[in-house]
Amino acid sequence: MADKFYINYSASASPIEELEAADSSQKSRIIHSSIDKTIGGGKEIDCGGTAGDVAYQSYATNTNTSAAPLSGTGYDFLMIKIAEAIDSDGDCDCIIEISGVVVSKLLKVGDVCLLRPPGIAGSVIEIYSTASKLCKIDILSGKEA
Repeated sequence: MADKFYINYSASASPIEELEAADSSQKSRIIHSSIDKTIGGGKEIDCGGTAGDVAYQSYATNTNTSAAPLSGTGYDFLMIKIAEAIDSDGDCDCIIEISGVVVSKLLKVGDVCLLRPPGIAGSVIEIYSTASKLCKIDILSGKEA
């Protein structure tokens, strides 16, 4: 039996520039020359000694803007990823609202969002899709000790 629970997370983003050969036969992708940086970081957060303070769930979105797949209070960490499209055309999205404000919109399978809200209640987190863009998502949530 575990004594402590943690979430170890990381994120990175690279601005990309595409260059095309003069004869249009080839293209090359490099780090954006004006920015010249990839930004990344990560941390391990301590979620204390209660197993339920770290949770995973798979959730099928719907179009209900009051959809709240998370219950309870005190969420300090959310990572949400589109795992698969539900609709046959493969087109999907996932809109994330906190207290009625859109904080992220994921587009297409594999898109991910990492949020660090300050101990908010699950009831104010709404996760849904627009019409004909339903998907299954993975949610990892945590309550920091």
